[in-house]
Parts: sequence; C-alpha cells; structure tokens
Amino acid sequence: MTSREELHERIKEIERRLDRIERALRIGDYGLGDQRFQVYFGNALELPDSLRRTLFALGELGEATAEEVAERTGRTRSVETIYLNQLVRMGFLSRERKGRKIYFKQAASLETR
Repeated sequence: MTSREELHERIKEIERRLDRIERALRIGDYGLGDQRFQVYFGNALELPDSLRRTLFALGELGEATAEEVAERTGRTRSVETIYLNQLVRMGFLSRERKGRKIYFKQAASLETR
C-alpha cells in the first residue's frame, strides 16, 4: 500500500470514529462497561478537560470517593476533591456522606431514565 493509500485509509478510520462519537452525543449517554453515565453533553463538552476527565472517571465508577476517582485519573486525591466539589456546585454531581467518607455520584437531576 502506498503512503497516499495508507493516509486515505487512516482518514476514513478517523471519520468512522467521529461518526460513532457524534451518535453517542445525540443519544446523550456515555456508556462505560456495565455503568451508564448520563450527562448533558452540550454542557459537559464545554467543561475544561480536567473537569471532564473527572466526570467521566466517576461515570466509570458509578459512585466513588475522591480517592477512588484519583486512582482512576492518576491525579492526587486533593486535586480530585477540588474538581468533584466544583462539579457538585455546577449541578453535575451530588455528594453523600457515609460514615467518615464522602461519596460522589451523578446528580439526580441529570438522570433521564
């Protein structure tokens, strides 16, 4: 295969991936494993990458502490605590104290099903 043909195939693969992403955005669900994390994508896509990464990491976990989210993102617990609390203030997440730990999860107002 020539370099030009390889480039053409690569572009077609990128277009297929973008089509899949656009379909997912229209549906409004970000499916991750057995968990379905539903968000308002119009708003989520406007978030800074740092907050979006935290939001999607929590989506994979369902409900988690800042420490569990930090393990998923590779950042420190204190940084994730700041981001998670900011997402709570913005209405994307809710938090609940269970014993000595605080758990974060998708805000009830975002659940569409």
